[in-house]
Amino acid sequence: MRWIESVKFFPLYVILIGGLMMAGCQQEASIAEKQRVLLPPTVANYMVEAEKAFTRGVYEVALAYTDSVEAYAPDLADLHFLRGKIYTQLNQLQVAQAAYQVVLEIDPKYVGARFDLGLNSFRRGKLRDAVNYYREEELEVGPTTALYHELGRTYAKLGVPDSAEVAYKQALELDPEHTTTYMWLGQLLEETGNLEEALEMSLAGLKIRPDDLDYQYIVGTQYFRIDSAAAARRYLEPVAQQWSWHHGAQFNLGQAYMRLGMESEAEVYFKRAEQAQQLQQRVNEAQNDINNDPNSPANWIELGNRLRESKKYGRAIEAYKNGLSLNIPPGLALYMQTNLATLYLECGDPQEAMKRLEAILRADPDLTTARLNLGIAYAQSGMLEQARTTWLDVTEREPSNPIARNFLEQLESTNQNNDLQEITNHCSDLG
Repeated sequence: MRWIESVKFFPLYVILIGGLMMAGCQQEASIAEKQRVLLPPTVANYMVEAEKAFTRGVYEVALAYTDSVEAYAPDLADLHFLRGKIYTQLNQLQVAQAAYQVVLEIDPKYVGARFDLGLNSFRRGKLRDAVNYYREEELEVGPTTALYHELGRTYAKLGVPDSAEVAYKQALELDPEHTTTYMWLGQLLEETGNLEEALEMSLAGLKIRPDDLDYQYIVGTQYFRIDSAAAARRYLEPVAQQWSWHHGAQFNLGQAYMRLGMESEAEVYFKRAEQAQQLQQRVNEAQNDINNDPNSPANWIELGNRLRESKKYGRAIEAYKNGLSLNIPPGLALYMQTNLATLYLECGDPQEAMKRLEAILRADPDLTTARLNLGIAYAQSGMLEQARTTWLDVTEREPSNPIARNFLEQLESTNQNNDLQEITNHCSDLG
């Protein structure tokens, strides 16, 4: 089944502050809520900073703050819950599992602990354990849309489609606007041969989020399966155009063209599908290396590079962040930080790139690539004078540098209305 991210993390520091304000209202407070009320302000601030660092993906900093919390409050349930979150992101699932177990030893009714144990068990292939954790969360804490959604995914993976369908429908009863559940239910029905009902569910999800390329792909593929090649083409074309790395979109669009008698167009997409498949194979190999040795910086760099090559920038950023959380030499850390900043440029976040590049240049002012990219970050942010000054600095340091001179020439001949497209597109060649 195709993966669509569905579970969002609600910042724990928001929960912490909310606990301080709301404890004592209505029902009796849980153990964790009572702990939050009694937490000294200094320790609460450490938790706030740890959560902020986690949200930003700076996992080594987040762990450092949790160490500070532990020095004052070793039995704080929130502390161990956050550590479980961090270690899950670092792919250290057994360590995360142990952290969540500590949470439940402190507070057996801690909201989300059994749910996250279920998620981790799912990722580790322990599907029956995942079901048990979800059912325990339902019993101890109460049902949620996310819980039933994940229970449906787990039953589907176990090969129990009837139970999966029931769980998905329970999720939709709680939240009729939960688009991801519509799509997963549609895929489940597709796999069990109920194509018409599958398409109905998928179209319901797409109606809520009409611009979602994942959903367009699923609907296009299902139209193809019910022999509606023209409709399939309409949905698959935008996906194939924007996701050159997506094997299924390229191949299925090629099939749709073939069925419509457009053989030359079909061959173009079949060739693109083959290239996408080769890219995905390299990503899979890099991910397998991570699974075998998550403590190797080289493995995280390789995964990040392969994901970047596949234009999966969000996942590439996470791979680099995971690598940076390890104990690595300063030179390697600087290299990874430079590539991470470049990724932020490529996925349209110049502000984050700018902050990282400025820090890199404070550590090593002689990194030409970082200085060139900093100019691009300024240009993308509309800070044209800062971009000009930065590239002039490069030419003073390296008078023959052709890239900086090219950027400066384009800057002089470009007005702000065309978004400096030629300049900002160049960042993918750097780093």
